[in-house]
Amino acid sequence: MSDRERKLLSLALECSSANEPGIVAEAFRNYLEARLSPDAVAFVDDKESPEASARDGIYRFSSGKHTFYARIGTPQVIELIGGSAEALDPFEVDTIESILRFFNDKYKTLVELRGLTYTDDVTGLYNQRYMETVIERELALAKRNGNSFAVLFIDLDHFKKVNDSYGHLVGSRILYEVGEEVKRCLRESDIVFRFGGDEFVCVLSNSNMVEALLVGERVRARIEKKRFLAKEELNIRLTASIGVAAYPEHALTRDEILHAADEALYGGKDDARHKVVAANLASTKRRLG
Repeated sequence: MSDRERKLLSLALECSSANEPGIVAEAFRNYLEARLSPDAVAFVDDKESPEASARDGIYRFSSGKHTFYARIGTPQVIELIGGSAEALDPFEVDTIESILRFFNDKYKTLVELRGLTYTDDVTGLYNQRYMETVIERELALAKRNGNSFAVLFIDLDHFKKVNDSYGHLVGSRILYEVGEEVKRCLRESDIVFRFGGDEFVCVLSNSNMVEALLVGERVRARIEKKRFLAKEELNIRLTASIGVAAYPEHALTRDEILHAADEALYGGKDDARHKVVAANLASTKRRLG
């Protein structure tokens, strides 16, 4: 068995045991770095590359720059900058296509099964369990690529009064509408989760603190403007308090960034509700040591 065949076999075994697209993407990254010896490798958002989103194949090479397209769960682009190695040969391309096809079929089944455990019954949003997975993924991507990302912690003000006045069934329908309103404020790459009760969390991929605060203000204003259950002529009005924290400015781990956003949120509630509040840099620095 040649060295190339051994590396392909190792890649196949690693991908066959993977349960997340990020693991497969990282395996391909390592394979391509070893095989093509590029000057640099980076993951590129497929939204920044329409050609990648529309492309049926999995790779393209051009002069002075290798670009490898891989459909891993959802289209992901691994960009290889520079380097002088030869392109992948037909045998490698066929093998890679088979590996990807196998993983994507397996992943599709996993997604269907996880939908039963990762989705909130009331809002249809992803739940806290899946949020933890997403934040860990964002941490890994941010550390590798030197990016930032942000978390919004959203709490509906005085929502208990809604449940007390209208009942929990109406409250549940309002929570669904709140989730829909928040989604309309986000990019496709961002995700909103129901954290529990009347709390929601948004994970803003590749976003800095300034951008996150703008999103938070957009969410706050949209919730304030909305008449909930208007079709039922209830026209219930709500406001929200929102805490905002960013990696690496306020936190270095999943628990730390959630705590920083949560601390900002409840600091805002102590001061005055219906606000967007940034995490306190001084307090988070003390906590991080």
